[in-house]
Amino acid sequence: MNFLAKMKKHPGGQYLCFRDDLGTEGCLGKIVLEYHKTALELKVETYGKDAADLSLINYHKIAALYICAFLKYQPFYFDECAPKKFETCLYTRLANEYFIIAFLEAIFKGWNDDFDAVLSLDPEFKIRFIKYLYRYKQNIALLDPVSFSEILNFIEQKYFHRTK
Repeated sequence: MNFLAKMKKHPGGQYLCFRDDLGTEGCLGKIVLEYHKTALELKVETYGKDAADLSLINYHKIAALYICAFLKYQPFYFDECAPKKFETCLYTRLANEYFIIAFLEAIFKGWNDDFDAVLSLDPEFKIRFIKYLYRYKQNIALLDPVSFSEILNFIEQKYFHRTK
């Protein structure tokens, strides 16, 4: 929720909300359910139906499947009670896409045990990556999670750096 608090500081951010129907205590939300469904489909495709339940996928594929679910369900949205016209900025209009960058940093830190590392995307690459995510948000069926996981691997190798 730190992400939402930061987004609220940008123009239009005061109307930005997080969908709370995506999961409640004791109940899996749409994003987690989508992840499990697509992860099983990927495992069946890769390992076969008999081996899918016992097979693992790497964290780049896990992240890719979660990102696909974020883009599909778009957990950040503008409040319906907001005025018809209000000032926004790129960050608030594309909050779901920018959230993915924060999510990637958390995933990379968690899986690498490099808690002093930071995701530092080149500004030009960051804009192209946001456009890439926006394009696929418009038609999520076009996003191949296996190919996308390779892009995430590239981002980790090139832009995830230790701070010390």
